[in-house]
Amino acid sequence: MLIAQASKDKNAASMAQADTLLSKEDYAGALAIYNKLIEQAKTVSDDDYAVYYKRAFCYYGLEQFDQALKDINQYIQKKPEAQAKLLRAYINQELGNYEDQLKDINEFITAQPANIELLQWRASVYMEMERYKDAQKDIHNLLKYQDSPELKAYLGLTYYYLNDADSALLIFDEVIARAPDHIQTYLYAASLSLEQDAYALALQYVDQGLKKDPTNNTLLFYKGIALVELDKVTEGCRCLSKVFAAGFDDAGDYLKSYCYGVD
Repeated sequence: MLIAQASKDKNAASMAQADTLLSKEDYAGALAIYNKLIEQAKTVSDDDYAVYYKRAFCYYGLEQFDQALKDINQYIQKKPEAQAKLLRAYINQELGNYEDQLKDINEFITAQPANIELLQWRASVYMEMERYKDAQKDIHNLLKYQDSPELKAYLGLTYYYLNDADSALLIFDEVIARAPDHIQTYLYAASLSLEQDAYALALQYVDQGLKKDPTNNTLLFYKGIALVELDKVTEGCRCLSKVFAAGFDDAGDYLKSYCYGVD
């Protein structure tokens, strides 16, 4: 019994050491100890099962997401706690497992239907899954709680991806009228207009945006594209050359196509 107690005390000391390393975000150091404890244990009691959660957290911190998922699933089989499922959702996010991520998020939202952060998270997952109609539902719900320009512009983006350019531009125009300093809206509107070959309209959005942020390289890039497409090649190439020199590599193809030989 003394030997068994000594072994138990030693394991408890090792666990405490690993926990301290974990709290200091020394994931590699903590992982080495957790691995040793699991290897040494013939069986892991329910009381000690937290070691799998802790090891999963180490793997997550070390960006070893497959190993993290394996451990957190093993832990959840025994203890289906919300905190563990939250970690699993983050792990699945990193792995791009959107359906599995969505299952846990939906469970959280069922318990907390007015949780803004969860609704935002689910909307972003729907966007990644190209389930834009579902994303719209969550965004409309979110707008009841916080009518922010970021969120309203994001709603416009869903219409953009659903190929409803008119609805998207209406929303972008509303956001610009209410929040003219929100630069992202000009970027969305200009990008959509360029895709629709509406170069004069794109230029209008770009110029409005550049009045607010004259050094925005993406807006300058869009301006260069719009200008060369409108046969204002010299002025457009100046914009493209400027952003290319600033490290905006996407301008290179346009420079090759339109600007060689242009002063």
